Amino acid sequence: MALFFVNSLMTLSVLGFYTGYFFRKVDITKHRIANLIGIGSNLIAAVYLLCIKYLLGGISEFQIYPTAPDFVIHTHRFFAAISLVLMLVMGYTGWKRKRNLHVKLHYIFLPLYTIVYISGLFLFQSKPL
Repeated sequence: MALFFVNSLMTLSVLGFYTGYFFRKVDITKHRIANLIGIGSNLIAAVYLLCIKYLLGGISEFQIYPTAPDFVIHTHRFFAAISLVLMLVMGYTGWKRKRNLHVKLHYIFLPLYTIVYISGLFLFQSKPL
C-alpha cells in the first residue's frame, strides 16, 4: 500500500508539472496552481519516503522492495535528489518572478524528473524477489 501511495503522489506531481508546462503561456494562474500541486505532491511523497526509510525501520518494513542492484538504486536516489533541488529552485524562481532562470531550468528539470519518475516505477515493487 505504501508503494501505491508513493507512486500515486509521484504520478500526480508529473501530471501537475506537465499541466503547468502546458498552461505556461495560456493562463499563468493555472500554470502556478498545477505546479504547486506538482511540488506539493512530490514533497509529501519525498518526506513520506524519507520517514519510512530513516525513522520507521526501512522501506522493506512497508513492503517496498528494490528490484535492481544497490548501485542502480543509489544512482536513482542521487538523480532524485538533484531533481528535488531543481524543483525547489524552479518553484522559488517562479515565485520571485526570475523568469530567465526559471525558463532555463525547466529544460533540465522536466526531462530529469520524468526519467527519475519512470525509473522509480520499475526499480521498486511491493513483493520481495
